[in-house]
Parts: sequence; C-alpha cells; structure tokens
Amino acid sequence: MGRRAKKAPVQTKKRQTLAKRFKCPFCANEESVECKMDFRAGLGSLNCRICGASYQMPIHHLHEPIDVFSEWLDDCEAAATGRSNGNEEQPQQQYDEESEDDEIPEASGLQSKPAAQSNKGSAAKQSLTDLGLDDSDSDDE
Repeated sequence: MGRRAKKAPVQTKKRQTLAKRFKCPFCANEESVECKMDFRAGLGSLNCRICGASYQMPIHHLHEPIDVFSEWLDDCEAAATGRSNGNEEQPQQQYDEESEDDEIPEASGLQSKPAAQSNKGSAAKQSLTDLGLDDSDSDDE
C-alpha cells in the first residue's frame, strides 16, 4: 500500500517593503530623513536628523512614506525654480463669449470674403488661381 500524496506547499511571494528612511535633499546624507505618518491627524511629516530640515503635508489612508517624500522633493524643486506649488491651478485663459471680434488673420481663409464676386464661375476660377491650383493645361485665359 502506498502513501497518500502530499500537496506542495503554497509559495507566497514576499511583499516588497517601501523605504521609510530617505536621503536628505539638503545635506545629502543617506537614510537621515525619517517619515512619520499620523493617519488619525491626517498628517505626514519628514525630519532630517542631521540638518534638521522638516516637511509636513496632509495625508489620507492611501498615502505611503514615499509619497510624502516625493511631494517634498517636488516642492523643493518648485521653490528652486521660483514657481509656485504644482498643486495649484494654473491660470487659464478667459474667453469672452459676447465678443464678436475674433482676431483671426486674413490669410486663414476663415473670415468672410467680399461680396463683389457675383459670378460663381469666375469666382471659383479666381479662388483656384489664388490657391495656386489652376489647371495649367486649359487655354481659357
């Protein structure tokens, strides 16, 4: 009599752990910035143990420490380039719907043509010559 076959043990993949210590963007020391996540207060904070640089931002249950650190780097980069925080809305161009003066250049062909061209055949012929599409084989001219 043979033994009963055993099931192979289930292989579980190890979940990668995300870093909680980071390189400081100011003093460039490795693993000197610690992240503390306070989900009850909704606040994520970063502190460098060497130079004392700190950063805080509002968080929710989906945030990870790397999210807070990357937001800090984005804000540091924005401050270095002299622009405001990337989360603010960019000013959009305002359009006045009541204005009928569209500033379309004459060459675009979108504005109305003068009504002086009453003969449709010559108008079509003239518009083709204006476009450079006239039939060079015809001897009508």
